[in-house]
Amino acid sequence: MSKKPISLQSLADAGYQQARNNSALEDIARFAMSRISTLGNPDVPRKDQINKEQREELGGGYMTHYGEAIKPERLFAIVDGQYVEKTSAELEKLSCEKFKLSVPVAFAISQQMLNDMKTNDNVRYQLIQGLKTDCNAYISNRLGDLITKATKIYKAQNGIKTERVQALAFGEYEKKIMDEILTRVRNADSRGNDPTANVELTKRRIAAYWSIK
Repeated sequence: MSKKPISLQSLADAGYQQARNNSALEDIARFAMSRISTLGNPDVPRKDQINKEQREELGGGYMTHYGEAIKPERLFAIVDGQYVEKTSAELEKLSCEKFKLSVPVAFAISQQMLNDMKTNDNVRYQLIQGLKTDCNAYISNRLGDLITKATKIYKAQNGIKTERVQALAFGEYEKKIMDEILTRVRNADSRGNDPTANVELTKRRIAAYWSIK
């Protein structure tokens, strides 16, 4: 029996269905390739295969699933400055300040508002920034999965054989990993949206690693 093809309407729908049902990734990748001419082409750098608008559309689908199934809405009662998580039924009975944390709420807050919140209400800042950081990482991973699958399909369609790359000597690999770590933390620090990104601390940790002979 042949598998029934998945029905898709848009890149946002493709992103949502990919996140919800990874077993349909091949059908989803083929659909995305029909909408994105550069997707899967190994001659195009991975970061350039999907443009900003297409990433945002796919990301909207990934984000919807993330907010529904991975990190659904959380409710908090704020009592004496403390955030106490409650169920909806529990919260209805309370007469106090309340806070709803969800993906739409988190991404509706501007970076300027977050910066102010970091000073004035650090607990709320940590809750919102943590959710945004996790969701962005999830979106990035799903985009990576899509590009990897599309590249495999593109190569099969065009008769391109994958060449085995000789593994780096361990010493070279070790340095490459450390350089990548430092580059990633610098990028995160420059964006200003990850409170765990500490360039100087990372440099000290790497120096400590290399100090062991």
